[in-house]
Amino acid sequence: MTPIATIELVLVVALALLVAAVVFIWLRRRYISGGKPLMLCAISTGDRRWRLGLARIAGDRLDWFSVVGPSLRPGHSWIRHDLDLGAPHRLGEAVPGLPSDAVCVTGRSRSKDYELALSPAAYTSLRAWLESSPPGFNVNVA
Repeated sequence: MTPIATIELVLVVALALLVAAVVFIWLRRRYISGGKPLMLCAISTGDRRWRLGLARIAGDRLDWFSVVGPSLRPGHSWIRHDLDLGAPHRLGEAVPGLPSDAVCVTGRSRSKDYELALSPAAYTSLRAWLESSPPGFNVNVA
């Protein structure tokens, strides 16, 4: 094989791998969303290291998926009635991938503490979901 043919083969393989990675990322995001909206959300579970991910509200669960990685399962999943969120406050440091006006909220679920960082609009939708009536429950509001 000539050097030019070898270089062409390497470039074709690299391009094919790049296209396959982009297609996989797109298909993974479509599968994770399941037709439901996703929001960009970072999580810290006590080690003060933020991990960027996608949060999905699905029925009575909040699921968090890592942005990077092949897993189709959520990295963290919370049931609505076990989820307790504190008041939002400004982030002390910038989290790459989140807007500069992102807020941080401390949460607790089954005695596990964590922090979520998300945009103000995503926080509002998360808080509204958390405070609303779970699906299937008849609640009379007086």
